Amino acid sequence: MPNKQHYSRKISAEEAKKGQIFVLKDKLSYFPSRGKPFTLCEREQEKTVLVESYQCTCRGPELPHEHHFIRWNGVRFGERITITKDEKIAERYNLRSKR
Repeated sequence: MPNKQHYSRKISAEEAKKGQIFVLKDKLSYFPSRGKPFTLCEREQEKTVLVESYQCTCRGPELPHEHHFIRWNGVRFGERITITKDEKIAERYNLRSKR
């Protein structure tokens, strides 16, 4: 049975500028635990990445929180990315982008 789970989002201007793919808090469990390396592949590009985070107060100093992300150069503002788990190789994910 094919794996129907995936992570998808539209790349923001901030993500494109920083070379990051934000990972929403409620989707963290789809990826290996924070700090654990995994392989992300897009066409011929294959890279070892990890979910990272940084502290932020963009909602105000009374609401500190963390932003989670994967570093990935080449993401473009407005494109929709979809990340799926590789069904044959553990800790390997595939990235597809669509404008």
